[in-house]
Amino acid sequence: MDKEEEKVASDSVDGIDKNIKSDDEDNEVPHYGCDHYKRKSKFVTPCCNKVYTCRFCHDEQETHSVNRKEVTELICVVCDTRQPVQATCQNCNVRFGNYTCLECNLFDDDDKSQYHCDGCGICRVGGRDRFFHCATCNMCLPVQLKNGHKCVENVSHSNCPVCLDDIHTSRIPCHIPDCGHLLHRICFEELLHSGHYACPTCQVSLLDMTDLWRYLDQEVSLTPMPLEYKLYKAEILCKDCHEESTVKFHVVGLKCLHCGSYNTCRIKGSPCPADLDAQEASDSTESTDATESIETADPTEAIEPTEPTDEQAAETIDEEVAGCSGVTDDNQQTESD
Repeated sequence: MDKEEEKVASDSVDGIDKNIKSDDEDNEVPHYGCDHYKRKSKFVTPCCNKVYTCRFCHDEQETHSVNRKEVTELICVVCDTRQPVQATCQNCNVRFGNYTCLECNLFDDDDKSQYHCDGCGICRVGGRDRFFHCATCNMCLPVQLKNGHKCVENVSHSNCPVCLDDIHTSRIPCHIPDCGHLLHRICFEELLHSGHYACPTCQVSLLDMTDLWRYLDQEVSLTPMPLEYKLYKAEILCKDCHEESTVKFHVVGLKCLHCGSYNTCRIKGSPCPADLDAQEASDSTESTDATESIETADPTEAIEPTEPTDEQAAETIDEEVAGCSGVTDDNQQTESD
């Protein structure tokens, strides 16, 4: 076979190869899915009987939300066959997603290490071996926190305290602070960027604030208070250790005497001078002592009669006789008149 024949044969083989397609290639769709999931199916919403690729697409367009577990019908995007919910198309046998969960009606071709958690009742991403389900918190947590997290009952079954969106079914990663109150990671970062370092739910510090407390110590030492406020005291409550203490009043901050935190608030009225407090306490003590002495005194001692002497008795008798004589004369005078 000469070179020209070999070239013709090669071209014919190439032409045959180019025209041959496998069943998988016939079922491939160049662009499918949505911004949220890559899947070869769409579902019919049970609430409004419309067709959407996923629940997020539905919720973005409608004024109500859809429960994906209530979906009963799918439409294959390859052959456009409407059918009950199942893993593969009953007409063209295409698989709707490499990951399939018929309990959540979830299909996805993107590998996100998805797994279904029976405790949470939904599918999670990240790999089953990297998470554990805490029965008290009622959510999946990283295995690193298995013996070192603070349990808060049903903590994920609530809204983010910043954006007020649901946390349990959210696709946005969550941040878990030491206090245990969840918030979205992007919301957490926005809080820090805005200068808020306390949990919106319980006001406990979200970070290790040791460096900031040290800086405030320096500011307090470099900022002396005016003489009229130098002796003022304030009663405070620490939001980090939840202890009360009485400290010197300062405009920069009020430092907790127990843990050294400046994450505190004033309680029990306005600040007042320490010497005034001492004077009031002293006056109160003296008043209390006087009252107690009066109440504890024996009343019989004040009214107990004493025996008169002989001279005092004789003087008393003379005064009584003289008085009686005067009264008698006056009475006689009145009667005669």
